[in-house]
Amino acid sequence: MTEVASIPDKIHIIGIGGAATSGLAMLLKTRGHQVSGSDQTDHLKDRLKRAGIRFFTGHDPRNLPQDTGLVIRSLAIPDGNEEVVEAKRLEIEVLLYSEVLGRLSSEGHAIAVSGTHGKTSTTGILTSIMMAAGRDPSVLFGGELESLGGRNWRNGSGEDFIVEACEYQKSFLNLRPSAGIVTNIEVDHPEVYCDLAAVQDSFGDFLRGFRPGAPVVVPELHADQLRKVGADVRLIIFGLDQGEGWRSKVLKKGLNSQIEMSADGRPLFEVTLNLPGRHTMLNATAAAALASALGVDLESIRQGIENYRGVKRRFEKREVIDDVDWFDDYAHHPTEVKMTLETAREIYPGRKIWALFQPHQAIRLEFFFQEFAESFDDADEVLLLPIFHAREDPLQFPTDMLQGLARQLRERQVSARIIGFEQAIHELPEIVAPGDVVVALGAGNIDKIGVRISQGGRNLETSR
Repeated sequence: MTEVASIPDKIHIIGIGGAATSGLAMLLKTRGHQVSGSDQTDHLKDRLKRAGIRFFTGHDPRNLPQDTGLVIRSLAIPDGNEEVVEAKRLEIEVLLYSEVLGRLSSEGHAIAVSGTHGKTSTTGILTSIMMAAGRDPSVLFGGELESLGGRNWRNGSGEDFIVEACEYQKSFLNLRPSAGIVTNIEVDHPEVYCDLAAVQDSFGDFLRGFRPGAPVVVPELHADQLRKVGADVRLIIFGLDQGEGWRSKVLKKGLNSQIEMSADGRPLFEVTLNLPGRHTMLNATAAAALASALGVDLESIRQGIENYRGVKRRFEKREVIDDVDWFDDYAHHPTEVKMTLETAREIYPGRKIWALFQPHQAIRLEFFFQEFAESFDDADEVLLLPIFHAREDPLQFPTDMLQGLARQLRERQVSARIIGFEQAIHELPEIVAPGDVVVALGAGNIDKIGVRISQGGRNLETSR
């Protein structure tokens, strides 16, 4: 894809170390832009500097290079940030990440993958399919894809530009895609949406922003509701087992499940998944349905699915404790927690499963308290870590929510207790037995626990 004229040559990104903004920085640099950026943490400093991106630790008005044509900020950066204020004083245009994504996707063939759960994995599978088909796509999303060498971006020469479209703060409404996927619709950000109806309304607005006639793959559960939003799109249904549209069914369960895909009742092909679980089947089915609608042949779809090796922190198997199967998963919503533990139980029916859970945001734990209490039934032991506070003031919430969750779990006959971050690092190697399974769940820094244990407990950055 060629450089978009609406993006200036010299760019500064505030919050450049974020999952999305770091990928954007690398993509823009690869496309010939001069890129600099700042962040409070420097965990990506070396990677960005190796790419020729100037990195500043901390925020300071003096970080803005001369002749900067555009300042980009993530949603985590407030209006009062020193660099934002300085850019406005200098009359430099300041845009959110999602607004820049809208500009980048305004030309060419933009493919938006949205939904409450599974959009990162589905984006990864769709990318793998498009690469297998030789379409050489550009990609921007919030995960680190194994097939891209652990990167969260790709600059291709083809017309396809695949982006992960997030409903948080309605940022996906900045896009005008040519094709897309809605994986599912639930409340995930209670600080933005008061109820499910508000989320559904936002997805309706999202569909109405597609280009006329665009193919959009949607789950059967929400198909009827999305048909009523008045969007000029071509809806394609996906689901499991039998029914309208694209479907998949299990032929053989396990860590590498074998499934059969069909369309409108007609069997198409069999394929082996390299990741387990019902959610993986759904993600693969949605990606396959859209790829087919865009003219990709069935063999490339099958090959692309089999080439997919997953995204970091999505049921990612780690070597942490000898003779223990350890998985890191980004699950931070009760639906995701439940599905991840169901998958673990399906694979390891006779083994002891430890769920190590770090709640992400007090507002999410408070809003979904009962749902979280009901999501751990497939675990034998639940260890609750302190809440990871993001974009919120901890003082505005009750201090006993973790204790309440542990009590509710025990009432459901699930063993549960609270454990500190450092305590978990030192205790887990002693209390987890050979043959046990550990599933570390959360969107915060819980993945550092496995890293610390595997390195003998040596102290690494575990901020927040």
